[in-house]
Amino acid sequence: MMRNPHGLRRRSVLTGASAAAVLAAAAACGDDGPAGTADDPIEISFEWWGDQTRADITKEAVTLFEQKNTGIKVKTNFADFPAYWEGMTGRMASQDLPDVFQMDYSRLRQFGQSGLLLPLEGVVKTDDFREGFLETAKLDGKLVAVPAAGNTLGLIYRTDWFEQHGVAAPAPGYSWDGYKADIAKVTAGLGEGKWGGGDWAGQYHFMELWLRQQGGSFYTEDGKALNFDQAKLAEWWQTSADLYAAGDVPPVETTIEWVEGGLVQDLLASEIGWDNFLPGMAPTVEANGGALALSAPPSLDPNNLGLYLKPSMQFVISAATEQAEASAKLVDFLLGDPEAIAILGTSRGIPATNAGLANVELDAASQAVIDYEASVEQYLTTPPPAPPAATGAIEVKFGELYQQVQYAEMTPADAAALFFTEAETLLANEQ
Repeated sequence: MMRNPHGLRRRSVLTGASAAAVLAAAAACGDDGPAGTADDPIEISFEWWGDQTRADITKEAVTLFEQKNTGIKVKTNFADFPAYWEGMTGRMASQDLPDVFQMDYSRLRQFGQSGLLLPLEGVVKTDDFREGFLETAKLDGKLVAVPAAGNTLGLIYRTDWFEQHGVAAPAPGYSWDGYKADIAKVTAGLGEGKWGGGDWAGQYHFMELWLRQQGGSFYTEDGKALNFDQAKLAEWWQTSADLYAAGDVPPVETTIEWVEGGLVQDLLASEIGWDNFLPGMAPTVEANGGALALSAPPSLDPNNLGLYLKPSMQFVISAATEQAEASAKLVDFLLGDPEAIAILGTSRGIPATNAGLANVELDAASQAVIDYEASVEQYLTTPPPAPPAATGAIEVKFGELYQQVQYAEMTPADAAALFFTEAETLLANEQ
């Protein structure tokens, strides 16, 4: 991998007094103007994951930032989610991280515990975030990130296909068994090559939802261990087994070839997913003659949906940056400038700031997300602590082993046993 692709200067990770000095300097500078000039600008780097559409609007917002801050130039780069995190993880060891980059909640501890993230209290503006959001950006009480937007899980479904096949619109309290019956019914009506839903069992976030519906959690409170046993995992991996065996969800031989989700390919009628996916999917589905809606995901308990509002993604600043003030200006601008907010829209989810909510331009799909979150607000509970640093690797292993169950290369029980061996090793290595 190419190191320091932007040719920017770096210094060692800031700790102790040096970190405090940068914080004080950044806070003291405030909005008094950039350190560079139009003729001799300072440069910062900014990287994120996402598709080309997100890249285009993000670059447009960055261009606006440069126009309003003529002494700062921003080098941008993006990749899809897997490639982005493969690259960032590889760059951790050399401390060759961008000045500003997009952070996933499940990887916050991995980077934050390693001292790679600049503490942000007093560096970025924190007085306008929606209630509760900033707590998800702290590690051991220290603010190391700021949320860009929020999301929660939901059931995204084709209203036209559900209606055509006599399936009622889902509502809070919808059971897993009810959802399975509806998937089977829609699959039968759609005919060969299309399915009523996807196989959810390979996603660890969805198992976390299922565990929370039973009063449990994926990790212990301190993040040092899994908070369920092998039998529970084997049970989860069998929740969709009857659908899979009957052909009511697509086989792994099919889905492994997909480069896009089944909904946008006009192949699936529904899937569990993060609610902020809806605005990105809706235009393609509508072009295919369909319509999407959001509902609460299926639950084991109609009074406990297992939902919580989490940051869909966060912004962080590298502790090795030489441009803390300029980096903070960019973060504050993307989250608080009305014109930038209008450009970025809801690509990253519903804005995390009050200014974002006031200035975002909502299309019908984005409004549907806001309406959905309002409809489940009474069910939202406290988010779990930021997951352990090993979560990225554990998530990958979770999906890989379930894929072996799908291929009938391992039984759920054998795969669960191997998962525990692998996960416990990964967790132990970070203690």
